[in-house]
Amino acid sequence: MASLTPVFCEPAHDLPLVDLFLIARTGAQYDPPGREGGLNLALRTLRRGTRNRSAREIDALIDRLGAELSTSVDASSAMLHAAVIRRNVPALLDLLSDLMSEATLPDAEIAQVRREVQADIVDGRDDDRSLAGRHFRRALFAGHPYGRPSSGTLQGLDGVDRTAALTAFQKTFCRDNLVVAAAGDISRDELEAFSARIVPGLSSHPAPPAKIEAPKPVRGRRLLIVDKPDRTQTQIYIGNLGSHPRDRDHFALMVGNTLFGGTFTARLMREIRSKRGLSYGASSRLGRDRARESWSMWTFPAAADAARCVGIQLSLLERLLDKGATAREVSFARSYLTRSYAFERDTASKRLWQRLDVELLDLPKSYYAEYVERVNAVTVDDVNDALRRRLSAEDLLITVVATAETLRAPLEGAIPRLRDTRVVPFDHD
Repeated sequence: MASLTPVFCEPAHDLPLVDLFLIARTGAQYDPPGREGGLNLALRTLRRGTRNRSAREIDALIDRLGAELSTSVDASSAMLHAAVIRRNVPALLDLLSDLMSEATLPDAEIAQVRREVQADIVDGRDDDRSLAGRHFRRALFAGHPYGRPSSGTLQGLDGVDRTAALTAFQKTFCRDNLVVAAAGDISRDELEAFSARIVPGLSSHPAPPAKIEAPKPVRGRRLLIVDKPDRTQTQIYIGNLGSHPRDRDHFALMVGNTLFGGTFTARLMREIRSKRGLSYGASSRLGRDRARESWSMWTFPAAADAARCVGIQLSLLERLLDKGATAREVSFARSYLTRSYAFERDTASKRLWQRLDVELLDLPKSYYAEYVERVNAVTVDDVNDALRRRLSAEDLLITVVATAETLRAPLEGAIPRLRDTRVVPFDHD
């Protein structure tokens, strides 16, 4: 019987290279609360041994093939990605089949990988930008899958054993939950044959529901200080919920975000960096996923400038929502988005991922086919209506990595109508 697993192939024969993707439609959203990280742990342990190959043999084979093999997990999906030169595709497909259906996840290897993941979590605290981003999402999406750490926490991972990791893998990478995709020097017939070969070896567990409930927005202005000693520079994220690709005003909000903080000449960069020199970079981002994602501003001023920078960012957002965008700004943003769109489709992998986005994120079928047309159709009124409908200058989460002892009072003074302040240690999981 032919496999019913969706297969996506984007052939390109100009270079003898192939990218292969095995993707689950669900991800860490089903990790048990308090014991997150099981699925990530399982995927990182896949190459540590199968019934047919030892970990050393797997590593040696990957090296001999000149291949790359990586895994990733987020709330809404999980993926195994491999890349290899054309002549070694058959051997790589054989290895992937072995990893997916015959991986043993030995106890000793699970324990070793757990320690590695825990070490990565500790090391991640040294990157202040990532630290700010994680705490921003954790607070914004509190109680929602988007706010839970896909890699787990130090304490929670101690409760994830081989059984939990194996269960997470089998329930996620089951027959009815898999998507097989490839880009490059490969044919659809080859990919379909691989899919038909690999699927029978997967778990027959029913596919978990892919739907993710809508998150709830933050109400009021709330300050979260991630307290880290001796900070001379800060990292700041300010935002709330943003758009969903099925919103009627999604493209209008995209244009609005672009003119506000999406380019080097946008308002944020011009006012924060060019005019005042408060932060080397200043940008805003409109996230996209299966459920409504975040909209956020990001800056990284010196500690002495942090309070002033936050105050100016709030004022800029207030002015945007009150006075609106100009026709000139909207025209430039439309032109930027439509002209740069060519670089979103200039490789086989990028074209493949546009198709996968539609499949995995529940985008409208015509999302990319009509992208340029939809952007060009956006008017000034559309942009201003969308900005006022979707964004609020009064409902914001302001997350700052800083030394609380010196910056709490200045930050609170820079935020009119602040509803509350919370301080958490930087090493708080």
